[in-house]
Amino acid sequence: MNEREKNASIDYILARGLVKPQRARERIAEMARALGLRFIFWDTGYSLLFAAVTVAMVVAVFAFTPRDYRRSAAVGAAPLAFLIITLFAEVSERASGLYELKQTCRYTVRQVAALRALCYSTVGVAFTAVVAAASASGAREFASLFPVCLSALFICAVLGLSVMRFIRAQWAYAAYSAVWVSFSLTFPLALGQSWENALRDAPVALSAALAAVGAGIFIHQISRMLSEVKVYAVAS
Repeated sequence: MNEREKNASIDYILARGLVKPQRARERIAEMARALGLRFIFWDTGYSLLFAAVTVAMVVAVFAFTPRDYRRSAAVGAAPLAFLIITLFAEVSERASGLYELKQTCRYTVRQVAALRALCYSTVGVAFTAVVAAASASGAREFASLFPVCLSALFICAVLGLSVMRFIRAQWAYAAYSAVWVSFSLTFPLALGQSWENALRDAPVALSAALAAVGAGIFIHQISRMLSEVKVYAVAS
């Protein structure tokens, strides 16, 4: 029996008597169809609010940053879209008394949070590209700056998902967001030109590898959260 016949036999047996385990991609597609993009992103008003707050913060960062420190500003601003959108999602939804009820009986809170984080990270990558393009003076500088900004984005996302997974307190992600923003502002100020030089001299291959590893860990976390049905079936 070759590999194709073996897989066909397994699929036949599962179709007849067993439920075939869903892959993460299949569960994501099913959840997106069941919940709808409007539940994930709410309505136009919220979207405009997210955009306005994010743009205001980015403009403030770049307005008070000298031209010689544009890389530090870009790296600090890159995760803001993901951070702010996820913060609004966690705070506003958990403040609602109907939060668990709105998830429906099919999905846990963590599964919906994972789906939202995946969608928001896509927005975050696009936003990061815009920030890197606005900060770079040419295509060559953009090619070296974009992986560094992506690294910052995925480090922020990985730590944020870890907070959501392991700390159940309602204020946990809000506290994490405040700590991240404070660290992003104070760390470059404390190191000054040495931090800017480190970002400028970072090898493209190293920053690209760091971004790829961060993205891989982030996707792994999403997959784990989507499969945590039994453990967190009644999670709040």
